[in-house]
Amino acid sequence: MATWLDGTDFARYALIPEELLPTWEGTEADEVMEEYVSALRMAGRDILTLGAEPLSITWLAKPLTFARWCYADDDTGLLSAVHAAGSADGWKDVLTLELGGRYVLADAAYEADRILGSLRHAQQPAEALRVELSPGRYRVQSLIVDPDPKTQFMLERLLPE
Repeated sequence: MATWLDGTDFARYALIPEELLPTWEGTEADEVMEEYVSALRMAGRDILTLGAEPLSITWLAKPLTFARWCYADDDTGLLSAVHAAGSADGWKDVLTLELGGRYVLADAAYEADRILGSLRHAQQPAEALRVELSPGRYRVQSLIVDPDPKTQFMLERLLPE
């Protein structure tokens, strides 16, 4: 089973470079609140944001994919659905950005102290996830998958360019 961030009050997650986390105030993503996938720049670094709905989210490191839980009884079919979707038609190019290094995925409205506290104390449910990416340019693509009539996940994958 994946580790899920259990929804967001703000309806927006941010993939924050770890070195910028101590200065994160929780208001940086305010201007992109309505978009499903977007990016901001902070201190010369790109920050990926995912949201517009308060869905639970997880990070799958091997396929470089974020999955948001639209509806499902559980996540047992998630990995097979993501792998099956890998070669599927319908992926929509959303944006391209520069990423690389250690990141933290968290509710974009949380302040640094709350995010850092969550990482230190490994609380349940989790409020932050660590993500590590090789440096480079990434294309972000989105796809909604319906592995069965009772299951739907929204996927955002990172494709190295």
